[in-house]
Amino acid sequence: GHRPVVDAGCGPGHVTAHLAAAGADARGLDLTPAMVDQARERFPGLRFDVGDLTRLIRPETADGWGAVLGWYSLIHLAGSELPAAVGALARPLAPGGVLLLGLHDGHEVRHLTSWFDEDVELDLVLHEPADVVAAVTAAGLTDVEWYLRGPLEGRGETTQRLYVTARRTG
Repeated sequence: GHRPVVDAGCGPGHVTAHLAAAGADARGLDLTPAMVDQARERFPGLRFDVGDLTRLIRPETADGWGAVLGWYSLIHLAGSELPAAVGALARPLAPGGVLLLGLHDGHEVRHLTSWFDEDVELDLVLHEPADVVAAVTAAGLTDVEWYLRGPLEGRGETTQRLYVTARRTG
């Protein structure tokens, strides 16, 4: 539709750029200033802001977001933080707006020291589908759909992926 969309936890901005190339009025939001700087450098024609996805507000140009994308941006949150974060992503959706989530399926925390050939110190939290769906439902969203896909071993993936969509009604 005509409403803007936000890539909450946009990292280096590649998904925001994909959305914009598909015709969306897309903008990115990330907690880490260095990620926002990188996104701005890589995609200078797009809007990227530093901000906390757990404090997401409505866009200044519309009555709410047409879509909120949490694409692997909840992977740093403990299970106990998930309901509040999903609620924060759902609250500023416009009527009919869609929440889209991408996560890793499971019930463990994996500590990574390398990611995409970069040295990191990162904890990756896997979430159970039932917990994520419960958080989405508790946030008042409807038409909840979800599915799992297996890891793409050719890309070095080692986890199943969980994808969830839901809609704000009324």
